[in-house]
Amino acid sequence: MRAPWRGVLAVLLVLALSFAGAAVYAGWQAGPRLHAHIIQVISTSLESEVELGNTTITWFPPRLRAEQLTVRHHGRRDVPPLIVLSSFTAKLSFTNLWNKTIDHVVVDGLEINIPPRQGAEPRIPHPKGDGKPGGSGLYIRQITAQNARIAVIPRNEHKNARVWDVHSLVMHDIRPDRPATFEAALINPIPYGLIEAKGDFGPWDSDEPSETPLGGAYVFAADLGTIKGLGGHLDAKGVMKGVLDHIETEGQTSTDEFRLTSLDGQSLPLKTTYRAVVDGTKGDVELREVEVTLGRSRLHARGTIEGTKGVKGKRVVLNVQSQALDLSDTLRLVMKPDRPLARGSLIVDAAFDLPQGDADVLDRLELDGSVRAEHLRFTDDAIQEKVDTLSRKGQGHPEDLTIDAMASTAHSKFTLSKSRFTFKDLTLEVEGATVGLNGTYELGPKRLDLAGTLKLKASASQTMTGYKTWLLKPFDPLFRKQGAGTLLAIKIQGTSDHPEVGIDIKKSLQSK
Repeated sequence: MRAPWRGVLAVLLVLALSFAGAAVYAGWQAGPRLHAHIIQVISTSLESEVELGNTTITWFPPRLRAEQLTVRHHGRRDVPPLIVLSSFTAKLSFTNLWNKTIDHVVVDGLEINIPPRQGAEPRIPHPKGDGKPGGSGLYIRQITAQNARIAVIPRNEHKNARVWDVHSLVMHDIRPDRPATFEAALINPIPYGLIEAKGDFGPWDSDEPSETPLGGAYVFAADLGTIKGLGGHLDAKGVMKGVLDHIETEGQTSTDEFRLTSLDGQSLPLKTTYRAVVDGTKGDVELREVEVTLGRSRLHARGTIEGTKGVKGKRVVLNVQSQALDLSDTLRLVMKPDRPLARGSLIVDAAFDLPQGDADVLDRLELDGSVRAEHLRFTDDAIQEKVDTLSRKGQGHPEDLTIDAMASTAHSKFTLSKSRFTFKDLTLEVEGATVGLNGTYELGPKRLDLAGTLKLKASASQTMTGYKTWLLKPFDPLFRKQGAGTLLAIKIQGTSDHPEVGIDIKKSLQSK
């Protein structure tokens, strides 16, 4: 989870200290010299080029106000200004002017652009000073900011800046030589929701703002329905630590009723735990470890969340693996029937790619991988009976009713693109018989279009009883191919609710 408020905290801390210094100075100086002094203080503190509009000071009540501030870090013109500020007001107290203390600072109309570090490797700054209140400079008891906007500028020029709207921010006990505490509320655009965070920030690194320390905890509540194709309410919580361009974070999410809204499936509980690193040099998030529990299924994922300059949103690229994906839960997610079509355990290894865009998630999602189903049984008695009959015939015992409730296995390579699965070497195995198929399955209409072969251990005549056995004996050599007692060309069409299985006799006789 990203920690975007970090830039707001950084700049507010330094601005507050700078203006507080100006407020103390104003106790002895006024007029144009105050304006020049504020510029000098901010320029020195932030090591930046400063432009400032009107500044005023009033004494009843005592207030220092500045307007139209622009700060360019190190005078850089290759990136947006570090700070663009509409107004900044320090609420003063006569008794505190002499001990370099400011009670309250209010900021409005703040835009911050945290520049990328310029060195090859990040430096980890260390707190300085003795840590005693007021012992090494100015002290601000509280800073309040509203309507702030922050952009974290990546080092990679091909990446978009990450822009955040800060709903509210309060900081306490701001000193130049030790961390300040903060409470922040931010609006997350996609999925839309509110992030609330609190923790410690600082001290400010004037040489490299992106290397200022940050640590704390956060909670996040979001509506997944703001992403087309998804549904559910997400709740998350986590912790973070590091410096501004390298934040390590870990946490948990919970969505009680996660669903794919473009399908007829049911909702399932979805929980995740994660460890991630926010890389400010690229503007990307490295997902080092994500453990997913979907219903009764468990999955493991790792990858990146990355942006592309000029393209809205983020691309999610993952490797997803599972040794225990519950087939019935998976079918519940994509199909409407109360009872899933089959039960079993899936082993999955797939590349997951969700590009940016406003289209439905299933229309954007790309998958490429392999799947294996173990202990596969169908819940529909009629379908399971067909599997059992296939096994009896394949073993050459068509009337042996002890061959019952046969478990099968299946495996395949697959791709998913634009809501269509394409299967390569889809193989269903039950004792005595093997089905090999290639083809497609479309999620929306649930349309099947598969073709392949059916191999039986038994000869054609052994699959029958009575006079049919003698009628088929002359044809046994015609169907005995590729090491199988019987080889038939088959096709499966229709829908997953009403599949139609056919045998192509002509193709079966022609195959080698």
